[in-house]
Amino acid sequence: MVVALPASLQGPDGLQRLEHLADTYGTPLQIYDEQMIRDNARHLLTTFRAQFPSFTQFYAVKALPNPAVLKVLYQEGCGFDCSSTAELHVCKTLGVPGDKIIYTSNFTSKKDLALAYDLGVIINLDDISLVDSLVEVRGRVPDLMCFRLNPGLGRTDSETKSNVLGGPDAKFGVPPFQIVDAYRKAQAAGATRFGIHMMTGSCVMNNEYWKETITGLYETAMQIKKELGITFEFMNIGGGLGIPYLPDQPRVDIASIVTLLRTTFDELMGTHDNTTLPTLCMENGRYMTGPYGWLVSRCQAIKQSYAKYYGLDASMAHLMRPGMYGAYHHITIPARELDQSPLITANIVGDLCENNDWFGKDRVIPDAKVGDLFVIYDTGAHSHSMCFQYNGKLRSPEILLAADGTPRLM
Repeated sequence: MVVALPASLQGPDGLQRLEHLADTYGTPLQIYDEQMIRDNARHLLTTFRAQFPSFTQFYAVKALPNPAVLKVLYQEGCGFDCSSTAELHVCKTLGVPGDKIIYTSNFTSKKDLALAYDLGVIINLDDISLVDSLVEVRGRVPDLMCFRLNPGLGRTDSETKSNVLGGPDAKFGVPPFQIVDAYRKAQAAGATRFGIHMMTGSCVMNNEYWKETITGLYETAMQIKKELGITFEFMNIGGGLGIPYLPDQPRVDIASIVTLLRTTFDELMGTHDNTTLPTLCMENGRYMTGPYGWLVSRCQAIKQSYAKYYGLDASMAHLMRPGMYGAYHHITIPARELDQSPLITANIVGDLCENNDWFGKDRVIPDAKVGDLFVIYDTGAHSHSMCFQYNGKLRSPEILLAADGTPRLM
């Protein structure tokens, strides 16, 4: 189920505080809860490290690149997964050391590769040809090298088909028929330490995906070891832990996933007569912050034509996922829920001059009024970071709520 608004913003008093925040900072307004983010990070790390003592979580910066939130996650023990040099710069500005940052880009320029090399981050190459590019700009590759494997298959449990990140139609990763040669080239270029990476899906809610991922990645690693004598220091199974966007959808059970992963690792190590458990890494973004963000927007117009429309001051420029992917986000109207207004069926839209600027179609919601605040849930990832300026729209302010409900503009 979706995560409710912070306790300080619930009930009649909470609605007054929400109105105060909207009046103070303006709408649309993005709100995050610091303590919820901290608690979730601690739970993930504690649960994984109970069975994988050296487990490392690299937060996917693209999900929510605000430095204040990144600092919170770093304080809780997370490293960072960066897909651009801008994200690298943000992390280095926060004082994050290179071994806590993995750089997984795609179709990467030589200039960007040179910067990543100079910053001393873990470079995870997406293509065999990038070995030559690194050698050209820096004379060699780093001691520690990693490649992203595309095993030829992918998966997602969301309605967003572009969340399938592996397979012949995915632009990411090195195919199996090139992966041994990729590591051979890296060896020849000076690499002496190695990791291996695979991420074939996003917003995955099915536990069996992780068994398939580990099995495929481990078997490939053993093939490379057999041919090249490489021992892998870490295996990175990417991100992809999903969150429930639907109100009645259950959350993934982290404990059961960890147990499944450990059991699968033990079985694979037994099959290959290995006794050393590699460092397990993940790169979750959505799971870490997604449920702990809410986009607050004010209804600025109501239209009755072929259907009833509530027009908000937020738009697709502030939350792209529904318009771009057809993604579902839960929406509530706190004032109308408190006074138990009758339920109606209506559409919820933004004011962009585009007909895909929708937040919800045929939603059963309380009958609202102009001026009411609407709350859109699960906007703590892939929301503010995907904003754009079409029609001259500006990004909404972001505030971080402390444990006592005190807001901080970020």
